Amino acid sequence: MDSAKIESLFESWKKKKLLTSKGALNMGGSLKTTISALFIAASIFFYVKGELGDIMLSVALAAFILLVYVVLFPSKKFYRDRMDYSYLFGLYNRKVYYTDLEKITFTKQYDRKEKAWVKTLRVYFKGKNVVFNERSGSNKKFECLTRLFCSGFKSLFINELYYKKMMQLFANVISLKSDPQYQSVETQCALKYLTESKYGVYNCQKEISEQLSSYNKHRQANKLPADMGYINVCLAIMQEKGVDYADRLELLTHLFECAYASDGAVDEEELDYLSRVAYYLCIKDWDLLSLKYQFEAMKQEQSGGQAESDAYAKQRERCRSVYASRKREALSLLGVGSESSVEEVRNAYRALVKSCHPDTLPPTATEAEREEAAIRFRAVTEAYDFLCAEMCAEPVSVAR
Repeated sequence: MDSAKIESLFESWKKKKLLTSKGALNMGGSLKTTISALFIAASIFFYVKGELGDIMLSVALAAFILLVYVVLFPSKKFYRDRMDYSYLFGLYNRKVYYTDLEKITFTKQYDRKEKAWVKTLRVYFKGKNVVFNERSGSNKKFECLTRLFCSGFKSLFINELYYKKMMQLFANVISLKSDPQYQSVETQCALKYLTESKYGVYNCQKEISEQLSSYNKHRQANKLPADMGYINVCLAIMQEKGVDYADRLELLTHLFECAYASDGAVDEEELDYLSRVAYYLCIKDWDLLSLKYQFEAMKQEQSGGQAESDAYAKQRERCRSVYASRKREALSLLGVGSESSVEEVRNAYRALVKSCHPDTLPPTATEAEREEAAIRFRAVTEAYDFLCAEMCAEPVSVAR
């Protein structure tokens, strides 16, 4: 339990006036609103009917509905050290302390009634499981509750959405080698990392196989996925709960290990891909260089200073398409064709910048929206700089 983080979170919520007078985050329904609504309905009923029997019936009905509401929907309040359940206007209270926490999962489930995907937070105490979703209280309070558990109880927090995105990145790096035997070895390496982690809800083997099959089809068709693959995945990872810089660096390290596992080398194409993943995950240049040198040293140590084998020569031959692949990706990101002129590329860049630059967002935009816009702006600028270098043209910043 990280009491310092919990304390800072509660202090920030107190300044935003999200806590009760006793300093708790109330995740129950609004009882005052319910009572008011019921008795207003009773008053309207009385006004329309104007008979004593109808008055008594409406009040009794309102009281019955209120009683059912209080019994079925207890008040749940989160303090700095515990969660309180309160039934029947506080006549029955139950305190569950954070020391009794066993596991916290954050996932997404399909709601048949709403016909939409809803993010769900499940909190497992000893002898008591609690489920919250985006409809539990206000969305702002749900966000606060999620931040409480992902920050203060990181060792118990299992973000299933993050693990699914990790598998997409693993499948993408595995697909860079077309040899089925190499892909099989790298898949086993990825599965070892995923099974060692806290992710055990989904069938990892099936998930990676499906993703890998999809990426292989795209590569054989010499066409990028419609969602730009890893770029959107990295953007989503940057938004996930409980994923800090150390987690992102660990993920990149395991992606390097996965690429290295099959043939004892991280070739040009894999290195190009991993460098761009590091860029969109906002990994520091120093950490990326450290990983590059580490695996390069492992490669040279393994080869023992001997000449490269025929396998490395074949890899080198296959990696000549890296530059062309990067160009196709940049053209797709800017929405221009391969025969486009320098001026057309510049116009496309300027148009995209006007729509995705963080400064163009309204003042009401959230911090997450600004962060996502900044990362997308970096992606567009990187593609533009690459195409300008390809065309031997000087990049031009945003036009007025």
